[in-house]
Amino acid sequence: MRKLGHIVIVSPSYGGAEKRFFDIFTALVRSKHSIRFVAPSGLIKKLQADYPERSDIFPSMIPVPLAGWSRLGFIRSFRRVLRTIPKGSHFHYPLNCLWPLHFLRGDKISMSVVDCTTVPTIFSRKQADVWHRLSFAFVERIDVLSPAVFKATLKPWLHDRIRLTPGGTYLVPPAYGASAKLPQIAFLGRLVPGKGVEDLLRVLPELWQQLQTRFGTVCRFKIAGYGALETMVAQNVVRLRESGIPVEFAGYQEATPLLAESVLVLSLQEVTNFPSRVVPEALLAGCAVIVRNTGDSREFGTGLPGLEYCNAELDAAELAELISKYVAKVIWDADFQKTIRAEAIKRFSSPEYIDYFATIILDAPAQASEARVE
Repeated sequence: MRKLGHIVIVSPSYGGAEKRFFDIFTALVRSKHSIRFVAPSGLIKKLQADYPERSDIFPSMIPVPLAGWSRLGFIRSFRRVLRTIPKGSHFHYPLNCLWPLHFLRGDKISMSVVDCTTVPTIFSRKQADVWHRLSFAFVERIDVLSPAVFKATLKPWLHDRIRLTPGGTYLVPPAYGASAKLPQIAFLGRLVPGKGVEDLLRVLPELWQQLQTRFGTVCRFKIAGYGALETMVAQNVVRLRESGIPVEFAGYQEATPLLAESVLVLSLQEVTNFPSRVVPEALLAGCAVIVRNTGDSREFGTGLPGLEYCNAELDAAELAELISKYVAKVIWDADFQKTIRAEAIKRFSSPEYIDYFATIILDAPAQASEARVE
């Protein structure tokens, strides 16, 4: 009998983790694995609306009916859905592991730890970390995304069950259009403390001066995102524009069109940038990327075309030199854009990554899975 696996998303909306596992699910289905994607009905409707080109995988999605989001409501509805799923199936939880629901079913349970900033411990002030650590005792396999968290979490009693995600993030390669890029430097992310937008605004006046006086680089800046710092960002952008710096605040904006028009993307998180999804998204869109060298950021690798690292303490002169290096090259060299994308696909859309999750979720033997590129 063919093994059946389920990725269960206990979340009302999608961010980086939910997108990554939707991509993993897509690649597993297209690699002919028996896998289902279980999530709140509202989230599934949104994913299907936002990714119509993936209609081939929609029949493998199982909605958990919910009128509105509540964790308790999800648990109650999911229990009813479980009655329709064969006992002894495998369930993988990327976020909140609901292992108590499977006690009397004989199911196999695995989980991921996707938080890259805190280590799961029963002594943590964060309830999610306490629950993650407690869940370790009840699951067969544990996947950890962050190298630093993996190192801190690895204990002798977990040695046979815990693994580090190979290569960090994964993307199904999106469609690529050779549209003309603008001399635009983009910052895309949540506007909250720690993501780097405050530091960018601080160095922007000197950065702009360096670009003009040292390199004569013609470019503009665009900040896109939402969060607690929106008002502060908007006010600072107005002030900077009045001083003659070409910077725009776009608020929330979809990544795809922003990356398509941008020549370079800044990833400036203070704790770590790895495995931030925006980095591979930008590279797959043919953009150059400057990554702040904090935490595990260098885990993205070295030698990838278009990928550069800057000092953790942002320096306007260094940023100006890196930006000037790529603005004209990316705009005018279409072949270089294609090279950036091709090498990023090898790194962040690897079949071996899908084999890793097939092994965790389905106990499938390692093989070169082939996910179809859209």
